[in-house]
Parts: sequence; C-alpha cells; structure tokens
Amino acid sequence: MMPRTIICHYHIFKTAGTSFERVLRNNFGQRHLSFDGPKTSSMITQPELIKVIHTRPNLASISSHQITLPAPVSDQFLALPVVFVRHPILRIRSVFLHENRNAPEPLESPMEGFDAWIEELVAGHPNQLQICNLQTNLLCRGANSSPKGVNANGRPLYDLETALSNLSEVPCIGRAECFDEDVASFIPQLAAAGIEFDYPSRVAENVGAPDFGLSLEQQLDNMQAALSKPTWDKLHWFNHQDIALFEAVCNRLRS
Repeated sequence: MMPRTIICHYHIFKTAGTSFERVLRNNFGQRHLSFDGPKTSSMITQPELIKVIHTRPNLASISSHQITLPAPVSDQFLALPVVFVRHPILRIRSVFLHENRNAPEPLESPMEGFDAWIEELVAGHPNQLQICNLQTNLLCRGANSSPKGVNANGRPLYDLETALSNLSEVPCIGRAECFDEDVASFIPQLAAAGIEFDYPSRVAENVGAPDFGLSLEQQLDNMQAALSKPTWDKLHWFNHQDIALFEAVCNRLRS
C-alpha cells in the first residue's frame, strides 16, 4: 500500500497563509488541522510533527507557523510541503497595519507612525526579526535546528543559499501577490500526488492594506510615497536577502 500524502503548509506570518488555510479547510473540512505551540517562540520539531500526523490517520493537511523545512520523512506518510512568500517590504507593511488594527485613536493615514515603529524595532526591539530578513531566517533552517546567522554591522544575515535549496524541494510554492494564479497552479501537482483539490475563487482573509488588489509595483510605489527616504532605504538594507529570495521565487515560477 502506498503511504498517504499529507499537505504540510509552512505558514510564514503575513504571507497570505490565513487565506490558504481557508482554502485547505474548504477542501478537507475536519481533515485539516491548524496548530502551533503554546508560545509564539515555540518550535515544533520534526519528531513532534511526525507524531501529530501519525496519531491522526484521517488527516489530509496541516498548517503551522512553527514547523520548518525540510519536510518530515516517515514510512507511514508522504509530506507534500506548501510555502507562500511575499515581497518583504509589503510583508512588513502588513505586519505594521496588523499591529495597528485596534489602535485606540484613529490614525490620520494607514502609515502614520511607521517610521518611528521601524526605528524602535531596528534599535533592538524583541520583534526585530519581523523587519529583518524574516523569510530567509525561517526557510534556511535544517531539521530541528536554529538558523545560522551573523550580525553584519547591525544587520542580521542568514544562510540564503540553504533557504533557496530548501525551497527548491517544495513542489507547491506561491506568492501572496499572485495568490489566485499560484494556488490554481497547485491543482495538477496535487492531483499527481493523488489529492483532489479545488480552488474556485479567491478567499483573501486578514487583509490590512487598502491597495491589496493592485499590482506589486503599484503597492511598492504607494508605500514608498508614504515613507521618508531614510526609512525606505533602511527597509531595503535590512531585507536584501528576503528581496533576493522573493525574486528567485518569481523567476522560478515564470520559467
């Protein structure tokens, strides 16, 4: 008997993961499981993930912020990884808008306070990773291990080559900016793995940016116009690895 195939969605914060979780729930209902550890800093190890899957024989898909590539290996199931990435500058904007969603005082503009927020995080705030090559950090890890990183003049750098190598093993990879197109491209890949999967229409959720429906270039232009030049330059300096990673994914999906 062939082992069952399980979709493993590696949910990176603010990369359309909530929308894809809804797609999974629409397809698999009670056979989908979304889970994380007790703390935001928790990491779910490969043995823990394998145990979760082994103890749920009817499971078709899982989604978690705290599982990391590479996909787990077991003689009882085949893990089919799914990853979404996002242009890092737009992902950071989405993090900011998410944090200000319940602001006690109405803001004059959606980006009010963004420059000060960036300065606070750059100065050593515990959430600094959210604005500094976060996607490379999460995707460059080995099984059950922390990322290899160095501090280069105040900028955290990680193993971009390993992140790209890990992504090369992911058959279903998507971009938040091209959600419809990329999710639709999963259908034949999942069918080849024996998984019936349907995606009739977009179900974007947890959206904060007012220009979410515009092109990548238009969204970036709008964001640049709302920020000071030092902040705009700083965002690029702190995220040049994530930018390279995103561009590599775009090149792969265009080829």
